[in-house]
Amino acid sequence: MKEKRGSSAVMLAMMFVGFSICIAGAIGVCRRIVVSSECDTFGKLWTKAILSEYDVHLFEDYSLMAYFGNDDEVTDKLNAYLKYSAQNKLDASIKGANADLTGYELGDPANFRKAIDLGFAGSAVHELISGRGREFRDLDDGTGFDEEGRVINNRVVLDTLPSHGVGGTVSGDTLTEKARSYGDEEGVLSVLRGAGADVLMIERRFNNHVTKADDKDHLLVNEWEYIIKGSNDDEENYRACRNRLFIARNALNLVSIYSDPEKMELIISVAESITPGPLGLVTQAIIAEAWAALETEEDLEDLYRDKRVPILKSADQWKTGLGAVLDSSEVRKKLDDESKKLLEEKREELSDLTNKTDTVAQFKYGLNYDEYLMIMIISLNENVRLLRIMDLVQINMKYRYYKDFNLM
Repeated sequence: MKEKRGSSAVMLAMMFVGFSICIAGAIGVCRRIVVSSECDTFGKLWTKAILSEYDVHLFEDYSLMAYFGNDDEVTDKLNAYLKYSAQNKLDASIKGANADLTGYELGDPANFRKAIDLGFAGSAVHELISGRGREFRDLDDGTGFDEEGRVINNRVVLDTLPSHGVGGTVSGDTLTEKARSYGDEEGVLSVLRGAGADVLMIERRFNNHVTKADDKDHLLVNEWEYIIKGSNDDEENYRACRNRLFIARNALNLVSIYSDPEKMELIISVAESITPGPLGLVTQAIIAEAWAALETEEDLEDLYRDKRVPILKSADQWKTGLGAVLDSSEVRKKLDDESKKLLEEKREELSDLTNKTDTVAQFKYGLNYDEYLMIMIISLNENVRLLRIMDLVQINMKYRYYKDFNLM
């Protein structure tokens, strides 16, 4: 009987010890689960607290929310939060935190594009058109660059630009083709409806030679032009875009001339008068080209005054007369001696035909400077366009706030 009682006592003791071990184990597991859950919950709070230290200037100027820091700095902050939140709680053993920010850099074009999408997601595309909300700068009339051009010569700055080593631009021929296919501002708007947030950011945050987005300090005067050309020379970007505008408008004006029977009849009459015979065809081409170029100069003057210019002009929209063309040195130097002589002899006879110059009011329809440049911008390779936007953000952040600012 005593042996049975002893066996029962031993069995109960073993069961008690077993249950105690199980309970202790369960408590340990529960504690680990609680600590793990707390760390998971607090971890999200800690990271949000760190990210709340976003760069205010970057957000206010470009609607980009980003945190300035590296792996070590973030790790130190996480460890400080971890120590404060978990030390001496449930006998937790704190081993420390580790941060790896690889793949989250704003300098990665994919991440930058996501940041733009978030920053400009609620904006209306129709505000892209016609420079709405933008201010006319009145820098010049398109005949010269009045402000002192700025050139970025610092090799370190140039080598650390996101677009370093990447080229690409848009030709005047492409602008001609696109402008003719779009037709007018409504045509441009229809294309912009499918444009990304990066194009909206350009309109909202960057200046060009004719209009500006804000009154903040910008290192480059011609930022839209930089996106198109990509030169470190501010004036070179201006000149490049002006040349493309001239090529496009000149080609479109030639189309208008050859499509106008009255103008062609006038050109043929003048050409036959000063260059009889087969060479009259050459003179016709010279006169037509010179007339288109003269009209194009008028167009550029209007564009740089923030006025509209029709894509293809009708007869009543034409501004220049043929008399001014025949008086120009560009025409005279291309004529042979005999044609020059006849031109002088018949100058009075031709004056009645050629001195008609229309006075045209500001056009209601057509494209303005912003829209011509926007055609080039949306025609540019998307990656090149994005990288040059990143360039401008980095350049202006250095110029306004931090000399050591880099997106990477």
